[in-house]
Amino acid sequence: MNLTMAAFIVSFLLLFMFCLQHDLAASSISRPFLFSDKTQYHHRNEPIEKPPNCEAVHISMVIRHGSRYPGSVRVKKMKDLLKEINQHLSRDSPIRYKNLSLPWSIPTDILDSAGKEMSSLGTEEMYSIAKRLLSKFPSALQYGYSNLNYSFIATDKLRSSESAVAFAQGLFEGKGHLGPGKYQPVAIKSSGPSNEDTYLRIFEACPKWKKRTAKANREYANFTKGPEMRRVLENISDRLKLGKSFSARLEYQWAVEMFLMCAFGIQTDSADTSWCDLFEEEDLKVLEYLNDLKLYWDRSYGRKINHRMSCRLYENITVSFDRFLESGKPHGVFRFAHTGTVIPLLTMLGMYKDVVPLRADNYLLQANRKFRISNVVPMGGNVAFVLYNCKNESTMNLGDEADEKRTFSVSQMTIQLLVNEAAVPMPACGGRMYCGLQKFLNYYSHIKRNCDIDKICGKKKAKCARNKSKEQE
Repeated sequence: MNLTMAAFIVSFLLLFMFCLQHDLAASSISRPFLFSDKTQYHHRNEPIEKPPNCEAVHISMVIRHGSRYPGSVRVKKMKDLLKEINQHLSRDSPIRYKNLSLPWSIPTDILDSAGKEMSSLGTEEMYSIAKRLLSKFPSALQYGYSNLNYSFIATDKLRSSESAVAFAQGLFEGKGHLGPGKYQPVAIKSSGPSNEDTYLRIFEACPKWKKRTAKANREYANFTKGPEMRRVLENISDRLKLGKSFSARLEYQWAVEMFLMCAFGIQTDSADTSWCDLFEEEDLKVLEYLNDLKLYWDRSYGRKINHRMSCRLYENITVSFDRFLESGKPHGVFRFAHTGTVIPLLTMLGMYKDVVPLRADNYLLQANRKFRISNVVPMGGNVAFVLYNCKNESTMNLGDEADEKRTFSVSQMTIQLLVNEAAVPMPACGGRMYCGLQKFLNYYSHIKRNCDIDKICGKKKAKCARNKSKEQE
């Protein structure tokens, strides 16, 4: 057995054991996918209905970073909560509810990690998404790596660039030139500093949005005082048996922190799910809705500015289409960003819109809502725009040399949208799974036509070039 094969076998076994550990952790609660935007990545493993007599030639993606550790502020809140709870415990009579025992301490791996650092699960998510993409669209991803063939862009947050590296390893594993494993280095371009990034992190670079979001979210605040949240607090109080004086002071923020302890426990390396056992499924659904309410009003259909400010991202996606049509390259553009990037993009496209808006007083009505972030934008949530060449069969599968000579026109191209690796019906296509690229572009032409980001965000005219988004690739 050669060194390369031995290394592969060892890596496979380690990966298998890691995935098994997290699968077992997730299975300890009835449904592991009820944590809104703090949900670990999951996808529908189903075949993609591709347009007949067409081949995928270009993929343009927006990908949220993978599962991560909590931020430093979140860890501090965990510590404060535990201090408060532990003061009400008797040392002689520790509390135990299912698998949760108090006093409880924060797992070492959480304390030792940098704020919002990627977990091993997060890098595995990125790697696996790329591997599955490679198997589904080999015609677009068959080429060797170069900055002309494939482009990787990430925000200035480390979890984004690390996601890009893990994803690239999934695409090009064993196809490079470095070391026994033939590692392929890739260039990760930055979309710019957070406060200036109008491309992938616009929510940090839009003063008007930040000013409006700083105000209290009325629907969110009202739901925290509603009957559903009161029942969750009563359930927590009964299960922990911490006494009437403590129960009277139990606030919704504490329930949220316990909810997040469970969510982050699942996706960190310790795979600690002890806090998950504190909640029944209905409790999780209520807390999931609470977070969805916030995202609906702060990032999605609740306000027009939430999605209007993402027009630069749409511009950039269409620029990648134009470049491919002109030169046959790049074959893939992969952007790595955040919740606040993916949700506004899907909103701008008219996806996952419920007839009745999410409000504090219609929780039961929204039980089967389309805007369920646990399913739409979990950790690692991704949106892929796939272009197919449908010219004619004689021009397909001609090999690399012929590909360099091929030309493409918008009339020959068909577009398909994938969300979390599954094809979805598009408003631009009349609810179909794919349609002509020109029809798609015409449907969304208003986005580019009204994309004055300085006006949308209330910013002064910048000296930098207006076409900065084009320079990102």
